[in-house]
Amino acid sequence: MEFTLPPLTQESFSRWYNKKVPRNDDIDERVVYPGVKLSCSTKSRDLRSQITPEHVFVTHEVDTNVYHHKVLGSNNVFIGLPKRLYSHCFRNINIHSIPTDNRILVRLTESTSVILPFIPDDFVAQKRTKRSLSSRSRAKREKKRTKTEHTTSLSTPYSIDKFQLFNYIKEQLKINELTLDSYIPNPFAGTTTIDEINHVEEKQIALDTIIQFVHHYARNIN
Repeated sequence: MEFTLPPLTQESFSRWYNKKVPRNDDIDERVVYPGVKLSCSTKSRDLRSQITPEHVFVTHEVDTNVYHHKVLGSNNVFIGLPKRLYSHCFRNINIHSIPTDNRILVRLTESTSVILPFIPDDFVAQKRTKRSLSSRSRAKREKKRTKTEHTTSLSTPYSIDKFQLFNYIKEQLKINELTLDSYIPNPFAGTTTIDEINHVEEKQIALDTIIQFVHHYARNIN
C-alpha cells in the first residue's frame, strides 16, 4: 500500500525529520514526515492556492497515538492543515482503501521506518460520518420505494383501474340526478355515530368497503 503524501526529498528529511515543533505547553511534538515550507505566510488569505500535498508535514506527539498534519509558512510558523483542505491534499481516497486503524508503516530511508496516519484522523471521521449519513439516506429511500411498491402491488393486480371505476361512478350519479324516481339509499341511515355503525353488521360491512375503496383508489384525493 502506497503512502498518501509525495515521497520525501533528502534535503527535506535532513532538515526537518525529528525536529521539535514549537508549542506553548510541555508536549513533545516532533516532525515524523517532513513537507516543504510554503512560499507564503501561514496568515495568507489565499492558502488554498498555495498549498499542495508536498507542503504537508506529519507530526507526532511523542509516546502517544496522536498525529497532526500541518503546514509551515515562510514566517516559520506551523499551523494545522485546515480541514477544508483535506480533500485538496488527499485526493481520491476511497474509504475502503483506508487501513482499519488508519495507520501505515512507511519507509523513509534505508534505516528509518515510521508508523504514520494513512490520512488525517479527522478526515477519516468525516468520511465515515458522510458514509453513515449516505447509508441512512439510501435506507430511507429504499424503505420508501419498497412501501410504494407494496402499496401499488396491493391496489393494481387483477383489479379494475380507478379511471374506469370513477367514470362508472360519475355516470351512475348523473343518471340518478336525471331520473326523477331514482334513489340511492344511505348505507348509514338510522345511525349517528361510528359506534352505532360498528354494532350493525350490515352497516359495518358498508363502512369497511368504503375504507377499502378509499385506500386503493382515492388516497390522493383531498
